[in-house]
Amino acid sequence: MAQLSAILPYIESLINSQKFKDASLNGVQVGGWDRPIKTVAYAVDSGLSIIEAAVAKQADLLIVHHGLFWDKPQAITGPLREKIELLIKNKCTLFASHLPLDASPEVGNGFELGKFLGLEELSPWGEYNGMIIGARGSNRSQSIETLVEKLTQLPGAIKPLLLNFGPEKIKSVGLVTGSGSFAISQAARDGLDLLVSGEPKQEAYHLAKEFKLNIIYGGHYATETVGVAALAKKVAERFSCKVEFLDEPTGI
Repeated sequence: MAQLSAILPYIESLINSQKFKDASLNGVQVGGWDRPIKTVAYAVDSGLSIIEAAVAKQADLLIVHHGLFWDKPQAITGPLREKIELLIKNKCTLFASHLPLDASPEVGNGFELGKFLGLEELSPWGEYNGMIIGARGSNRSQSIETLVEKLTQLPGAIKPLLLNFGPEKIKSVGLVTGSGSFAISQAARDGLDLLVSGEPKQEAYHLAKEFKLNIIYGGHYATETVGVAALAKKVAERFSCKVEFLDEPTGI
């Protein structure tokens, strides 16, 4: 049974968080007790109900994509205080990874979503504030309808929104999970046939139409379940931990 101090460097080797300038405080956000890790829980978000579920599962480590601390100081009051109190009382370490987990070729949301969709020749793609945080891949023969159907099989899936303004035959696909509308112009510039993301902005409709680009929005939550799952499972396999998925879909 591994100590936390052995697990954290392994996680860092997978996500390489030092490369990223991020609003999120990436890494251990609460806790960091160097104790044996028996159970690893993972979730997209770090809501109070998620932390309560982690404690109920007796998790020693909770890995999330959306953590508690971002780019502004926060008063430790109200629900935030409750969450921190619960983690500390039960010695459950909270580990968060935002952009590094989006981008990682090993366990990242973009690459894992590409694998889930059956894409090939995956490579880094999707620039955000000077960082590459997504992926692109090639599609051999799947129709856009098939790709839409696959997205409905993700945990917490919503009915995907399809903006079908591009080529009928899909050969090249860009993947930026979560809120990835910023990548529309990049997808058009790079001659991609399809962009897959999570949630849209209002401008996405006209941009897709004007750029003659296909876009599928499969849900912010659903498209970001894949990275935390891949990371937690690698940790569990490497260190013989029990793993628990705390699935609380938001419908967004």
